[in-house]
Amino acid sequence: MLCRVADSLFWMSRYIERAECTVRLVDVTLQTLLEPEQSYEDIDYKHWQPILLSLGDESIFTEKYEERNSQNVTYFLTFDRENPSSVFSCIANARENARMIRDQISSEMWETINTLYLFLKKQNANAVCREIRFDFFKKIKESSILFQGITDSTFPHQIGYYFIICGRYIERAEKTCRIIESKQHMTDQIVEKADAIDTAQWAAILKANSAFEAYHRVFVSDIEESSVLQFLILSKNLPRSLFFCIQKLQYAMHMISGCRLDQYSNEAERLTGMLLSKLNYGSPSDLTYEGEDSLLAEIVSNLESIAVELSERYMFFPIVDPAAEPESQTQEQSTVTAIS
Repeated sequence: MLCRVADSLFWMSRYIERAECTVRLVDVTLQTLLEPEQSYEDIDYKHWQPILLSLGDESIFTEKYEERNSQNVTYFLTFDRENPSSVFSCIANARENARMIRDQISSEMWETINTLYLFLKKQNANAVCREIRFDFFKKIKESSILFQGITDSTFPHQIGYYFIICGRYIERAEKTCRIIESKQHMTDQIVEKADAIDTAQWAAILKANSAFEAYHRVFVSDIEESSVLQFLILSKNLPRSLFFCIQKLQYAMHMISGCRLDQYSNEAERLTGMLLSKLNYGSPSDLTYEGEDSLLAEIVSNLESIAVELSERYMFFPIVDPAAEPESQTQEQSTVTAIS
């Protein structure tokens, strides 16, 4: 497989997952904030600030928008083409990567991405953000899930498939961390902590990970911080838990290298194995999300290192994430070199 093909497969998958995660945050935030029978105009910027902080986009938003309100934040996260992490930018980048390797992916995969891109392109952005069309957010989530199902069903499960899996689960694990971390930013906005508000916030975090119903099937008690953290971080069955994502990532990387799971052949595999062991043998007291030295901060840092190591080993150039490099207008592509 050519390095440029592996690169495009990895980023195509990662951008699709990033778009879905952003939509989940926006959708759940809007639904949660509108529950207390308040209008869209009544929602203050402080309610959105935790989301922007968790995504690392607050500085970009504040520099660009003088008026900080719900409509502008919604537009910034969904349609703003100058925001490299917006839903539109992610889908456009995923489509561009898919276009460059159309001969390598199935026609169904291309049609799904292209249809989603055209759907976004024809939307009236101001109307969607002003009127809060939840069916719009539902369409994005369903299209992302459809793409993943079509990929699993139509793309050969060979080396290229596992680059897709790596991109998917690196992004999903990172976003799960950031969604949980947003709880700390939510708490900072509350002067006087109330149990009802705290419970509602944890419920929103579960919903953002499509884990609300699954949580109640496992924990019959009310929503509690310790139980939510245990479920979203350590569950071996929840598709968006950190343990599940990192386990899938480890398997995909070993399928690419051909190395046994109980050994490692490169730095990315070593880091992933260490991270998985820490989660597997960790105790409930380790499940912290506050502070720079928290478990989640460590996981995010390790995931970034794993992505860099994976890129340098198989794609032969340092990874460049447009979301982290606003000045970069295009994703660098590697020279056409065969992976040994």
